[in-house]
Amino acid sequence: MTTETASGERVINYAFLLGGITALVFGIILLVRREEALALLMVVLGLWWLIQGAFMLFAVLIDQEDVGWKLAIGALGLIAGILVLLNPGDAADLFKGAIGVTLGIIGILIGIAALVGAFRGGGFGAAVFGLVSFAIGLLVLLNGQFTTELLVTLFALLLILDGVAGIYLAIKYK
Repeated sequence: MTTETASGERVINYAFLLGGITALVFGIILLVRREEALALLMVVLGLWWLIQGAFMLFAVLIDQEDVGWKLAIGALGLIAGILVLLNPGDAADLFKGAIGVTLGIIGILIGIAALVGAFRGGGFGAAVFGLVSFAIGLLVLLNGQFTTELLVTLFALLLILDGVAGIYLAIKYK
């Protein structure tokens, strides 16, 4: 028994694969480059939210289900990514003050929106993305309670987990 795969499903699989590989690579870079990790963390965070936001907006063109949630997640991801990437010289300071709080809240909102989307039929991938985004947002908000090294390690491990999940999903639904 064979099943036909629609081109839309194939594109979504490639999006999962590309997003998974991106998160995995960024996670490994964070574990390997500890000296510059805090500055790199902000750049990686900005790139990750920007890429995930773009993928979510692109997914609206492929699948018209839950368009509102996809647009919200995509727009929040793009906004957060751009805010971080516009200030690469001040990346370490983004954990402090109003911008860090704003980015933490945006990360939590992205996570909540993705989790709601997962429960509305978005599936396991949306749930993993939601949990990871929520956790990252929470870590940004609570930075004062964590050492920089612990924060970088946790963020790297979350990215690696998200990357492995994305690659797994792309292979599973190939």
